[in-house]
Amino acid sequence: MKHLSIILTSIILVVQMFTASAQTSSRLAVLSKPGKSHIELRWAPLNYELWQHGNATGYTIERVTILRKGKLVEPAERTIITPLPIKVAPESEWAQHEDDKYAMIAGECIFGESEIEDTDFLPIKAYKKRQDEERRIGFALFSSDMSITAARLSGLYYKDTNVKPDEKYLYNIYLAQYDSAFTDTAYVFTGIAEYRPITAPPAPYFYCNKKAIVVWWQHSQVEKFNSYYVERSDDNGKTFHRITESPIAISMQSRGDRTFFADTLVENSGNYQYRIIGIDSFGEESPASQPVKTKKVVPLEKDPSFTSVETVNNNSVVLTWTYDTDADVTGYKIYRSKSSTGSKTLVFTGNDPMQRTFTDKSPLYDNYYFLSAYNNTTERINPFPMYAQLIDSIPPAPPAPPSGYCDSLGLVHLSWHPHPDPDVIGYRLQRSNSQDDNYIMYARNMIADTFYVDTINLNTLSKYVYYKLSAVDGRDNQSKLSAPAAVARYDSIAPVAPEIDNLLYQKGKVVVSFIPSPSNDVQKYLIFRKKPNDAQFDTLASVAATADSYTDQTALPGQKYHYAIQAVDNFGLASAMAKKSFSVPQSKEETVQLKKKIDGNMLTLSWTSSINKQPGYVIVYRKVNDKPLQTYSQINDKGTFTDSGLVLGSSYLYCVRLVFSDGTESPLSNEIKFEM
Repeated sequence: MKHLSIILTSIILVVQMFTASAQTSSRLAVLSKPGKSHIELRWAPLNYELWQHGNATGYTIERVTILRKGKLVEPAERTIITPLPIKVAPESEWAQHEDDKYAMIAGECIFGESEIEDTDFLPIKAYKKRQDEERRIGFALFSSDMSITAARLSGLYYKDTNVKPDEKYLYNIYLAQYDSAFTDTAYVFTGIAEYRPITAPPAPYFYCNKKAIVVWWQHSQVEKFNSYYVERSDDNGKTFHRITESPIAISMQSRGDRTFFADTLVENSGNYQYRIIGIDSFGEESPASQPVKTKKVVPLEKDPSFTSVETVNNNSVVLTWTYDTDADVTGYKIYRSKSSTGSKTLVFTGNDPMQRTFTDKSPLYDNYYFLSAYNNTTERINPFPMYAQLIDSIPPAPPAPPSGYCDSLGLVHLSWHPHPDPDVIGYRLQRSNSQDDNYIMYARNMIADTFYVDTINLNTLSKYVYYKLSAVDGRDNQSKLSAPAAVARYDSIAPVAPEIDNLLYQKGKVVVSFIPSPSNDVQKYLIFRKKPNDAQFDTLASVAATADSYTDQTALPGQKYHYAIQAVDNFGLASAMAKKSFSVPQSKEETVQLKKKIDGNMLTLSWTSSINKQPGYVIVYRKVNDKPLQTYSQINDKGTFTDSGLVLGSSYLYCVRLVFSDGTESPLSNEIKFEM
């Protein structure tokens, strides 16, 4: 089982490598690497059966030219760049690479015979045979990942040199011999314009113990390395020599995104420098990382301990401690907690090994202090704290008022921000039906959390219920009350409906003017529209409670519409719909030309129309001074209208709309403006 675990880890490594940098299917994956004048391809079958089939028949590579000089190639140019399948090399060629241990491992996995007999169907034999199959593909793919020679001999590598810098390709890789059981195609999109030189991995880190110097590093987020070499300098960085005969694979000695290497051939008593070199899946080595310098460190073996604690003027705490003067200590740290077992906060870091006292100038009222000594690799924390207490007679500041809402069951959901004072342990809540007085303590017990659910009566004339909050500290000091918070009682009565005042057609748009609802809790208005034969209204828009009009920019010429408007209050209750119909003129080019004649305080309007339809009636609109444009009169269409009694010093604006006998309407006429 130990070997099986190693192999499964290797398989996971290969799967993660390919899925991180390439397009994958469920059973075949591919990875690409553009060079200056070529493109390298690496692929891998991800189960034993596909691997065996690929070893037997080989793989075909199809190159599809997608882009040329930044433009799409239509139709895409398809080329089979491997007329003969890419197959496993013959055993005679493998023999020429006996110095490559990974090639030898891969060859043994491919050509070696299984030790498991396949003569009966016992479950234990089937299980062992499956173990052997997983071991073979695991070692084979791992070896190809560690050696580009092993990958090439295994028929899992191809170098395409017939490429151009201004083109980008889609490579499709699939089995050379079709089998309905294996239909996966791996693909990757790339071009040599994507070539980037390999970069160095990040510098490593180190820590020391009594037996070794442990070098560790985080995996590069830029380059995807599958293994690393470690190099060491013993002459202060003048020369480096490789101390790992074989590269370190990230699957074998990794924890999460970190890989570790323990150098046991040195003593923790001198200065060394370490650097690493990454190797990618195509066998290319990166430049060396920046080196990390180590130095002699003696681990700390004893805990420091407090000798005294003293409170000064009830606003500071003086701590004194002792420690072995011969220890290789860099400094001391002090942590503070509200309890002996609670979370700790670092309140002091000192780098003077001879320091033995610290004054906490902003202590809590209950303080548990923990002391530690540290150096470059070790921190020793004394597990036994020193306790210090201040006398607290000052109440906390008033908290911020709560906020909340009331639901249809009469439940008020209140919440508030935690008090900034660290010694506040709870809150008390008071309630009133009046904003200014008659507040009473409602929650009998102190509230330890920052929310509360209250129950109120909805059948009352008071529209709001008011809450105030006070904070309580650990010494039972209570703050003054917060400012009042008003919460609206749930309203089960819908608002009064608005009224559609007018529908105007202006510049190809329908303007819906309405008289707002008199209800004072309206939050918004919903505008609806439908055609005469539609079963229900469609929502056009939601407008603010302060609006008194809406412009419909999607109305079609010649179409009749039914418009509706509805008021919605803070609780989502909607009023009845106010409705009105309107016929949009046939064409924006249809015009009504309006003219005026003034005689004394009498105005005569006359109009002509370019619309060839049977006349019906005329709607006259008038605006006086700063008042809104309103419907002023409705008359039979005789071509004129007289308005008497104009007031000297007033300004006027007139326009008209023709309504024809078939129910359609003209656009508004031009506007007539003048002052008396």
